[in-house]
Amino acid sequence: MTADGRQPEVAPRTMSPDRRATISAGRRGRPALNGLLVLILLAAAAFRFVGLDNFPTPQGASPPGLEHDEVAHWLINQGILAGNHAIYFTEAYGHEGLYHYLQAGFGVLVGDHALALRLPSAYFGVLLVAVSYALGRRMFGVREGLWSAAFLAVLFWPVFYSRLALRAISLPVFSGLAAYWWWRAFGGKRESGGEEEKGRKGAGEWESPPFPVISSSPAPFLIAGLFAGLSLHTYMAARAVPIFFALYTVYLLLFHRPTFRRHWRGVALFWLVLGLVAAPLAVFLLANPNAEVRIAEVDAPLRALRAGDVQPVLENALKIAGMFGVNGDPLWRQNIAGRPVFGPIMALLFYGGVLLSLWRWRDPRHAFLLLWLAASIIPSLVTIDAPSSIRIINLLPVLMLFPLVVIHNTPYLSTLREKLSTDLATGLINWGLGLLLLCTAWQGYTGIWHTWPAEAEVRFVWQAALTEAAAYLDHSADAGAVAIGGWTPETMDPPTMELTLRRHDLSLRFYDPTQSLILPGSPDEQMVRIVNPNALPLFPPLRVLVAPWEVVEGEFTRYTIPANFVIAPEHTTDIDFGGQLRFRGYDVIDGCVVGEPCSLLTYWKVIAPVDGPRRLFLHAVGSDGQPVSQDDRLGAPAAYWQAGDVIVQLLSVPQSTAELRLGVYDPVSGRRLITADGTDYVVISGQ
Repeated sequence: MTADGRQPEVAPRTMSPDRRATISAGRRGRPALNGLLVLILLAAAAFRFVGLDNFPTPQGASPPGLEHDEVAHWLINQGILAGNHAIYFTEAYGHEGLYHYLQAGFGVLVGDHALALRLPSAYFGVLLVAVSYALGRRMFGVREGLWSAAFLAVLFWPVFYSRLALRAISLPVFSGLAAYWWWRAFGGKRESGGEEEKGRKGAGEWESPPFPVISSSPAPFLIAGLFAGLSLHTYMAARAVPIFFALYTVYLLLFHRPTFRRHWRGVALFWLVLGLVAAPLAVFLLANPNAEVRIAEVDAPLRALRAGDVQPVLENALKIAGMFGVNGDPLWRQNIAGRPVFGPIMALLFYGGVLLSLWRWRDPRHAFLLLWLAASIIPSLVTIDAPSSIRIINLLPVLMLFPLVVIHNTPYLSTLREKLSTDLATGLINWGLGLLLLCTAWQGYTGIWHTWPAEAEVRFVWQAALTEAAAYLDHSADAGAVAIGGWTPETMDPPTMELTLRRHDLSLRFYDPTQSLILPGSPDEQMVRIVNPNALPLFPPLRVLVAPWEVVEGEFTRYTIPANFVIAPEHTTDIDFGGQLRFRGYDVIDGCVVGEPCSLLTYWKVIAPVDGPRRLFLHAVGSDGQPVSQDDRLGAPAAYWQAGDVIVQLLSVPQSTAELRLGVYDPVSGRRLITADGTDYVVISGQ
């Protein structure tokens, strides 16, 4: 202000011809840039959506069926739609709620089936590619952003989790958005591409100030805090997100104090918003310390560390260090077992990027990458089964920046004929990156659609047999009753079939083939069908009953039983239990000699549907009337019984006695069913 109180005149800012030419070139290059980005996103969508709806035609599908964790997600979603709302769901070892609300919403909009269950993950996978581009461009430049997005579009690791109905893939999207807005809050550099990049010289690209613009708006800090807080509501490994931002805040305070002083209010706002958004979850978990059952099952290395034993953590650190180029996640349910994240060339570049960032740790961008890497590996570092790709999934937003900072730094190492050598090196590097991208895409394609789904363990865990059985039933013209054999007839098998089957005119029963068999009643005198996974064959004496009608169909076996089939136990009875079940007899499998094990096949006919769970008991009773040994179980859940069904149940006691008592009871109330003569059991002979 001048002496007379007037504002001084400021000469208008002029733009140099070179600057105008650079901006003009950048604008001309924008359509090509947008076109490349669209192609990358289309490739990402193809890798994530093609074949995702594999349930009508399971052959060659990936995944080959539904895994129990995916079904557990659906059950939580059904609870949400029924009005059971929570910030944290204690079911299935504990789940944060955000992804489930989004997933339940997809079910309402698209339909209640397996495809709708997986669609949110596929969309999050595509969003992750876009976020990696935005973050890479903001931190290092357009080329880095494009190449980062291109590799994440086809790399096995992010594609794999984008095709599963699991919440983990949402974490790197929210944390990546938090990182992007954090850099916007600090005014981090953003390159415009085109000729502007070609005009940079020497190492100036890497030596330019990382925070050249001072942002005065608090909005980016607020948005960054919002996304960081929301990330904690996605997946358990998100606990590493506030650890990272705390470390990076301390880093700025120690080594970039002028920058921190200019932005301390924004940083404080970031932490305030993060804390407010995360508070409901934190309050719940502090009030319910036993809610996270899963942590207690996997935190052995952390407990050892607290006890002063660092060896498990050091061993995990070595395994994690090798996962990028030596030996990857060992579990088939999370990876092609043992396959590292990268091939040899890209692995060397990745490790080179880590070393380069260590060398340039005073550059906030490189410190950012290092601290993000360090924080992201913590969940796997302190738990079992390292390296765990799902627990390190938060690394994905910055994963490709490590090899790319090495690749794009090499053109600026030249000192002779700088312009020519830089252009030549850049061209060669782009061609080399293109070849690496094609190799990565091929490995991702063959891994996702061929190698991984063909593995026997994968087909077992993802219940390929039930998927094929559902496809057979969908394409069959026959209706009526069907019995489904499976691993979890009381819990996961019914919702698995509900999600997988496209038709709803079948009357389903469920049983555990290792101990039971159910023959559905047929009031209309139609033949009834049984489908059983080949990986879980019927207990041999049970298989003998239906062997004449056995037909193997791929990964399952079907039995078409005539309606006039009559069971014929060795020892026949006709005893009514509570008007619900009629005991028709039994077969002795072992001799049932006193003092020796005893196994019986018991035969039951359903008189009427029941109002709750039921169990059978077989007690070997001593002379004092007390059980010496016993067996209480039922492998055909009562929730699906219909009048006329025949249940064959294996019961075994490790030590037989002169008196064996057999009965039925309600496992919830403990109440036993009463026979016609007023007793709550029947005495049978094992001889």
